[in-house]
Amino acid sequence: MQAVDGRTWTVRRRWVPRLGPETLWARVRRRVRQTVRRTSDLDPGTGCLDFGGLDDVLVALVLLIVLAAAVFVVIPLLVALLDVLLVVLLSLLGVVARIAFRRPWTIEAVASDDTRLAWHVVGWKQSGALVRDLADRLRVGVPLPEPGAWSQAPPGAT
Repeated sequence: MQAVDGRTWTVRRRWVPRLGPETLWARVRRRVRQTVRRTSDLDPGTGCLDFGGLDDVLVALVLLIVLAAAVFVVIPLLVALLDVLLVVLLSLLGVVARIAFRRPWTIEAVASDDTRLAWHVVGWKQSGALVRDLADRLRVGVPLPEPGAWSQAPPGAT
């Protein structure tokens, strides 16, 4: 939204803790790429194999090497999938814990010039009311409250 001072602001309720400069999906993609890169370094197939005239022992050895290479690719991909499922499960448990144990939500206002302000609000309704209140204040040019803990209901909240 455009503020009176000309800056563009984004006001939102933050669902998960900050991951730094990358998003959750960027982190998942980076972890999968790292896993694939590590397993591709272990690829034993550096030349051309000729199966003509080989006896059963050599065929079994080649199949064992191919099976080992498949294991080095499949197991890391399964671990990466398990990691993604664990992150999703922990995120869902975090939301349930915030609601059940009244953990504060982080309300974040970010300007186009990378100015970041954050408030901590207990309760789903109060955090939503604060988001609306901050957006209204920015729209009309009223100063924002001090960042930090927000312990009172914003004006107009019920």
